[in-house]
Amino acid sequence: MAVTLVAILSLVAIPSFTNFVKDAQKQVTKERMDTIRKAIVGDSKLVANGQFVQPGYESQVGALPSTLNDLVTICASCSAYNAYTKNGWRGPYLSNITGWNQDAWGQTFTYSSASRTITSRGPDRTASTSDDITVSF
Repeated sequence: MAVTLVAILSLVAIPSFTNFVKDAQKQVTKERMDTIRKAIVGDSKLVANGQFVQPGYESQVGALPSTLNDLVTICASCSAYNAYTKNGWRGPYLSNITGWNQDAWGQTFTYSSASRTITSRGPDRTASTSDDITVSF
């Protein structure tokens, strides 16, 4: 009787746990993508004394980064930050901790400045499928 009860509980608990893990991985991926989005375009909600507190790469450099690595290392075509004009590369815009540019499944994000998107291949790790996660900015 006890073995049957444990088996029934296992059949119910394992799928619930699997869904919990998948949902957590999707949430972590979305949070990382949102952090990258804010590093690129800034956060318009953070204002102090009429100035953006977190302006982002685009407003300081005057263009979108050509790659996501431009957010953590100064690009060759970027000018140094000028405190008077408040323009130029004032990074790093993100912490360069291992995995900052990867989703929860260990895949590197796809970035497109032309379409202004950051994309994760999702749980199946395959591009252009229904489980892809995309953030536009």
